[in-house]
Amino acid sequence: MRRQTHPHGLAVRWPLRPMDVDPFGLPVRYSLPVDSDADQAREARDLIEINQGSIAVVHEVSGAPSVKRSLALEDFSGVAIRIESVSDGIDGFAISVNLHHPDPKLCFPLHMAYDMSEVGARWQSWGRALKLPLLLPALDGSWREPVERFGKMKVKPPCARPARLALGGRRSDISSVREMGDLALAHHVSGEELIARN
Repeated sequence: MRRQTHPHGLAVRWPLRPMDVDPFGLPVRYSLPVDSDADQAREARDLIEINQGSIAVVHEVSGAPSVKRSLALEDFSGVAIRIESVSDGIDGFAISVNLHHPDPKLCFPLHMAYDMSEVGARWQSWGRALKLPLLLPALDGSWREPVERFGKMKVKPPCARPARLALGGRRSDISSVREMGDLALAHHVSGEELIARN
């Protein structure tokens, strides 16, 4: 497939073809063919290894030395979903799950398909596996989480509670209703105090 352009202006380095990397088998290793505009006659590919805390990338080009680069997971903003327009005989879009990085050349795809059947599950699974935020494209071209965070905690709008449940977390409704005691039920016991002596 020809090189495509992302709606947010990001260039795609890899062909838009279905692929899937298992997030439950870390560390994982896979390779991606790279579209090279500089020299179409030379084959190029990226060898990617994803571990719990780092990512190693080896860029290979036929007839040239390999270039290796190591990246920390903290260098990535999160796990993002992208929608790419597809041409060359395929009418529609390719939906991909990517590791999002400020450098578009380092936004490595983890899952790519022509439908949404597995995208949502893979997106959330990779976010949990790598402990990275889930990102979606915003209208202004930025990438944002679908829910806000306070530190590492997800923040949701507060839920309204009925008035009768205001003390629900402290005691039950039955115990909150008190009745007056009856002295007639009091029973006095007389006797002597027992003290243990050696």
